[in-house]
Amino acid sequence: MKDKILLDENKQYKFDFSNADYVWEIHEITRDTMLSDVDFIAETNNKILFIEYKNASIKGAVNPDRIFQKIKTEDFYKKIARKYYDSLLIFWACNGNQKNLPIVYILLIEHPMIDKKIRKMLKEKINKQLPLNLKDERLTRTIISDFEVCSLEEWKEKFPQISIIPIEKEQ
Repeated sequence: MKDKILLDENKQYKFDFSNADYVWEIHEITRDTMLSDVDFIAETNNKILFIEYKNASIKGAVNPDRIFQKIKTEDFYKKIARKYYDSLLIFWACNGNQKNLPIVYILLIEHPMIDKKIRKMLKEKINKQLPLNLKDERLTRTIISDFEVCSLEEWKEKFPQISIIPIEKEQ
């Protein structure tokens, strides 16, 4: 299914969502607004995945250390959280998640200096921006079930149903 094989914004990696029930890119909806969005939304294994992909390890990266500097700021954490909130708004407005499945937000991040310890720190800081522990009897849906920060290697272990393949390896 070609419509379930998508490229990252730098056209360096192919995301194969063939095993997903569906995949959405909502960029065309948010393009002319002030809203931010995640890169992909997919349903797989009875979960909804909101996927934000940041890769400073790609060939030809203009300023690869910029992402490493950005992750040290509160502004970065807020922007990553905002992408989730804005995407959720659009997703629900488009009648997404009618099955009321758990929603997992994933920050997939690559940089030679971003190791497991830094990913853990990112998770802790961004978690504070997300409503993971929001509880109230008036809530009829869980807004977010989990937040993950992982590398491409960790992705392969946690989400093997969605493969991510460097395009240069195919040629």
